[in-house]
Amino acid sequence: MAAEPTLKGLVPRRCLLLIVEPRCGERARLLLRQGYRGDGVPVKQCCTRTRLPAFPVKDAPGLRELLRGLEAGCSLVELVWGPCLHRERWEPPSSYVVIGNVAVISLSRDRGLEEARRYAREILEHAPGIEAVYAKLETAGEHRAQRLIHLAGRRVEETIYVEHGLRFPVRLGKVYVNPRLATEHRRIADQTRPGERVLDMFAGIGGFSLLLASTGKPSLIVANDVNPYAVEAVARAVELNRGRIKSRLVVMMSDAQLLPALLKPVFDRVIMNLPHSAKQFLPVARRLCSPGGCVIHLYTVARSPEEAVAGLPGWAAPAAVVRVLDYAPGKSIYRVDILAPPLRPVGDEEGEAPGEPAGEAPPKPPGQGAGRTAGPD
Repeated sequence: MAAEPTLKGLVPRRCLLLIVEPRCGERARLLLRQGYRGDGVPVKQCCTRTRLPAFPVKDAPGLRELLRGLEAGCSLVELVWGPCLHRERWEPPSSYVVIGNVAVISLSRDRGLEEARRYAREILEHAPGIEAVYAKLETAGEHRAQRLIHLAGRRVEETIYVEHGLRFPVRLGKVYVNPRLATEHRRIADQTRPGERVLDMFAGIGGFSLLLASTGKPSLIVANDVNPYAVEAVARAVELNRGRIKSRLVVMMSDAQLLPALLKPVFDRVIMNLPHSAKQFLPVARRLCSPGGCVIHLYTVARSPEEAVAGLPGWAAPAAVVRVLDYAPGKSIYRVDILAPPLRPVGDEEGEAPGEPAGEAPPKPPGQGAGRTAGPD
């Protein structure tokens, strides 16, 4: 019969204990660390509330020699069997992401709601710091909001998500957030050069923009989104991380199609993290490039690198195609890096209007939505 679980995954088991007199406790600990590994048993003192130091050990080669070394200077050295609390290794029954104090699992077609609730209770019991578990049904709509169902724990409306030491307020079910993109945020920050002007066309809660601003490399970052909850999140994140903001950061809300009427074409780097429809905004991104051209990071869902670049206009020759992360069975999110050439003086081959002359003036205030500027103190 299996042992009954106790506190947070701890179960009682019989174990072999090394008992020594108090003055030999530190010596025993040192010898255990230096000359005896015990087949992976951690060298930690247990039974700390007893009068005698006790260490869990295994009867492995080298233990007897270690005991003889202790007996030379200690009057009490004994091996006894006794009860120990063992922390079992817990394997989560389902993959999940952690957003602050909330765990989010994906609700697939082959997993019923009751099974998901059982998984949620296990996560709540074993995962430290988790206070609530939700299931994600889908990411849908113009605002890319995640449809969530509460499964276990207390109901949470907002949490603080931490990435690369930066704090982001997240209103659950109102914005899109994916902790698995943290590495990609760092990759783009590392590629950005000092003095660049960066446009984050679909900024979401600001994962790319805030990390870029914390590096101090860009001279200007414009974080735009059409979702008012996302724009609010970026603005609040700026306040929460004000001591780390080293670049000028403009937060604005607009439909991306309207950006050429609101911003000057001064950007050296454009981030287009809208995997399902970013390609349709490529002409807009090009019109916002600086007169010397720009780097465009386009994110798209595809089954292969070849599919990721399918349908690109002739001017958008990919410089690199990088698989970022899994999206669904057989599909991944890819990043397509495009070195966009300058626009022709009288419009390009798609009939686009030429961009405005570049200038040092800040972006125009958005005629639709909100605009806010932040910068280093």
